[in-house]
Amino acid sequence: MELLLRKATQNDADLTFEIEQSSFKEYSDAVYSTEIESHRREFDSENIQIIEFEKQSIGYLEIEEKNHSFEIINILIQKNFQNQGFGRQLLDKVIEDGQRKSKGIELQVLKNNPKAKRFYENSGFQVYYETEFEYKMKFSHANRIFRN
Repeated sequence: MELLLRKATQNDADLTFEIEQSSFKEYSDAVYSTEIESHRREFDSENIQIIEFEKQSIGYLEIEEKNHSFEIINILIQKNFQNQGFGRQLLDKVIEDGQRKSKGIELQVLKNNPKAKRFYENSGFQVYYETEFEYKMKFSHANRIFRN
C-alpha cells in the first residue's frame, strides 16, 4: 500500500475543492459553503501535497511548517478510500518528520466530528484548548507510547 505525495500546483485547485466539499459536507454545510471560483482565487498550493495511490489522486495533506511546530491544516482522504489505513500512514509520516526536526505537531478538529477526534487521540494527540466549534490538539509522544 504505497502512497505517493506530490507537491500541489494551481492546477489542483478543483481537485482539492471537490475533496473538501465531499469531506466536510456531512459535518458543516454552513462553515464550508465555498464557491468554486472563490476557492480557485484563494487556493495556495504552497503547503499542500496531493496524495496518490495507484496513479489516482485520493486526497491531500495541507501542513504548515512553523519555527517550532508543524500545523496540520487538513488530512483529507476521499470517502471511497477511507478506513484503509491511508490517514494513519500519512499521520505517521508527519509525526516522524516532526520528531526528526524536533518540532511539535498541532491541529484542529471540528467538535461534531468525533471519529476524527478519536483517530487523533489514538495517535497520541490530546486536546489543549477548545472553541465553540473546534478542539485544538497537540501531539505528545508519551501519549502515543501509552496508547499503543
